[in-house]
Order: sequence, then structure tokens, then C-alpha cells
Amino acid sequence: MTESKDSQRRLLLAGAVSLAAFILTTVLVFSGAIQGADNSLALAIDQGYLGSALNQLMVDATNYGREYFWIGVVAVMLLLGKGPTKRLALELAVLFMVGIVAGDVLKPVLFRERPFEALAGIVQRVATDTDSSFPSGHALIVSIGGGFAISKFKKKSVAILLAFEAAVVCYSRVYVGAHYPTDVLGGVFLGFSIALLGTFVLEKYLRTALDRASRFVGRVLRWGYFDL
Repeated sequence: MTESKDSQRRLLLAGAVSLAAFILTTVLVFSGAIQGADNSLALAIDQGYLGSALNQLMVDATNYGREYFWIGVVAVMLLLGKGPTKRLALELAVLFMVGIVAGDVLKPVLFRERPFEALAGIVQRVATDTDSSFPSGHALIVSIGGGFAISKFKKKSVAILLAFEAAVVCYSRVYVGAHYPTDVLGGVFLGFSIALLGTFVLEKYLRTALDRASRFVGRVLRWGYFDL
């Protein structure tokens, strides 16, 4: 079996495991089996004040660490990356769009009150919506980015930094009072499944179209300084 086929098989297997973990998390959440533990952990994280500097980091992560940060990542990859990096940027942009649609579809179906609506004692550190708490949209999107970076970037130091940013955003969502831990966990598993299964589909069936699109972008921009 070629290395390419091995890579595709690993993506498919890891994506399937992540999807199964999302389904299991969903069942546990809506069965009520872990609600008590979820409440206790949400309160412990939310009420565990980190000090002024880290508190501000958590607020900034939750406010700017999703679309602002990751749109910037895709833009830098497109504008400054070489051909292969431009193709990765296009793949990542498509995966983010899939994630947005998935979140918009699932939230009304899997409705859950936010912890600040249901739990006494939650400290709400940012303004937040009252749509479904499950799954966390922030965790979903940043986990697509972090999972894609870990699985596809050759420069693992960059991938690890991006995954760390995603982890900070995920933690911040519980810390600011917007989500239960299992909301975030569900978002992470769903994000990983989209990143991995989506990459498998894109590279198996749309690789030629993506290569053509990345070459077109390269001709328009006419530069490339790094390759991820």
C-alpha cells in the first residue's frame, strides 16, 4: 500500500472514531447521565478565577480566537504560501464552511440551555447568545483548524501552536460561563471528524479541482514565501 493510501486510511479511521465519540457524547448529554458531573465541572472552571492577565486572555480568546484568528490563518496561507500551502488553505476554508453549516443545523435539533441560564453561581464574563449550548460552535470551528493543522502541516511546530490556540479557545468557553465542558467536548469531536473525514473526501475526490484552484490563486497573487 502506498504512503498516500496509508495516509487516507488513517484520516478515514481517525475521522470515524471522532464521529463516534461525538455521537456517544451527545447520547450521554441528552440522557442526563453525566449532568451532575457536568454541572460541577462547569462551576469549578468558571469560578476558578485565573488572575487579571489570564482572565483577560480567556476573554480575548473567546471573543477573537475563532473567526478573527482563523480567517487570518487562511488569508496568510493564501497570500504568502507556496502552491501546496495555497491548496491547504482552500481545503481548510471549505472545511470551515462545512463546520458552520453543521453547527447551524445541529444546534436547533440538539437544543440545550446555556449554563448561565440553568446553573446558579455561574459567572458570565462575556456577552453571549441564548441559542443551544450544545455543541460549542467555538470548539467546533477551532477544532477543525487545529485538527487539520496537526494532520496535514509538515511543519509540526506551527501545527502545535495552532492546536494550542484552539485548546485555549475551548477552555475559555467554559471559563467565561458560555458552555458546559461536554458542550466543548462535543464540539471538539465533531470538529475533528469534519477536519479528518472532510480532508479524506476532498483529497480523494476533489484533489484535481483544488490543485487547479490553488494554481489559479498563485497566478493571480504571483508570490509564495513558505510551505506548511
